Amino acid sequence: MKHQFMVVAVVALSACSLPVTETPSELPVLSETAQHSRFAAFQEALELAQNDQPTPWQTSRALGGIVTPIDTIHSAADGWCRSYEEIIADGQKRYHLVGIACRKSSQGWLVLDVRPFTEQG
Repeated sequence: MKHQFMVVAVVALSACSLPVTETPSELPVLSETAQHSRFAAFQEALELAQNDQPTPWQTSRALGGIVTPIDTIHSAADGWCRSYEEIIADGQKRYHLVGIACRKSSQGWLVLDVRPFTEQG
């Protein structure tokens, strides 16, 4: 079964741009090209980036993402794992997710848990 990874989006918004609507409960359908870009950025971010260092991807002016590792831990059961944050921007919509992925040497980083991010309070 193929795993689809959500990667956080990077979209430069100027002061004149329209407001972005954050929609945590639904996700955009990504083309094969976008999925490939997202997956490559996801693997690169978790393998090479330091905590809080974002790794972007973009397939068009309107569609892109960014993944940012948050923390790194080692567990006896799963080996090296990282929590991460992702944002996907598709036009004026923004999708915000958080997750945990663990490194499986032959398969790269595999997602164990991913959820829409919602502010508490």
